[in-house]
Amino acid sequence: MNIHTSNRLVTAIDPTSRSPLRRGLVYIALALGALGLSLPAWADTPVECCAATLNGAYMGRSSGTLIGLPYTTLNRIAFDGNGSAAGSGTTVFNGVVSFPVITATYTVNSDCTGQINSVPAGLSQNFVIKDDGSQVFFITLTHPAGPATVSGEAVRISKK
Repeated sequence: MNIHTSNRLVTAIDPTSRSPLRRGLVYIALALGALGLSLPAWADTPVECCAATLNGAYMGRSSGTLIGLPYTTLNRIAFDGNGSAAGSGTTVFNGVVSFPVITATYTVNSDCTGQINSVPAGLSQNFVIKDDGSQVFFITLTHPAGPATVSGEAVRISKK
């Protein structure tokens, strides 16, 4: 229904009509509601991790302080999926560069947390793994050199 007033065209709104836009918004709202109702079905599904979740080569970096001095690392470490790991890297401790060789054992809990214990003896870190194993966040618990406030992350760069 069009009404002409002065030289302007004015369209009256019929509140009983159902526009395609309004119908589309109703469908979107219904779809989102259905999705919201189905979220608990998969959101509460527990993720099960195990030693095999950590499998492949990872690039890891960490930083913080060791005995109150600046400490940073960049490592490449390969996890075998069975509780053993090996690699090498670069460490800078208070401006002194070294190139450690890494050998370690690790355990993974079903909730995707775990612990890695490395050579040198006395180096221990707790970690949390992304459920697909693609990323690991870790924090140093003990270091053979003394008190450490070091944390970091590692990302998988290859499956083997």
